Amino acid sequence: MLVGDLMDRDLTSLGEDATLMEAIEVLSRHRIPGLPIVDAEGRVVGFLSEKDIVRAALPGYIDLLEDPSYVPDMGQFKVRMKRASMDSVGRHMTKEVVCLSTEDSDFHAALIMIKKNLKRAPVVKEGILVGVVNRADIIEHLMSE
Repeated sequence: MLVGDLMDRDLTSLGEDATLMEAIEVLSRHRIPGLPIVDAEGRVVGFLSEKDIVRAALPGYIDLLEDPSYVPDMGQFKVRMKRASMDSVGRHMTKEVVCLSTEDSDFHAALIMIKKNLKRAPVVKEGILVGVVNRADIIEHLMSE
């Protein structure tokens, strides 16, 4: 099966000029862990995940978060999150985005997403965002065949 048949056609995305606060509201409202960042023509220019947002508030700490002794106290974390909330999405998004094509196979998409540890990936057709695909949906599909 092709990614185009499995993808979610929801085009929820933001532009680079949106704030992290706006991104957090969208992620929370849609209950998603990340979203594509697009330009005016709908081309994917980045991807913003929850991890990117935490990294904005705690630069340098994200790789150490496996050990809670490295996390500042909650009050300090809140202050840093509030300060970062007005930053632009473009400043903190991942710029080297792994996009899948509508013509990619389900197996290829699963391999890429597992290898790159991606929960969600933008799907493009002729360079334009046409949807997103979730790793869990692909794995569920492969297991049910």
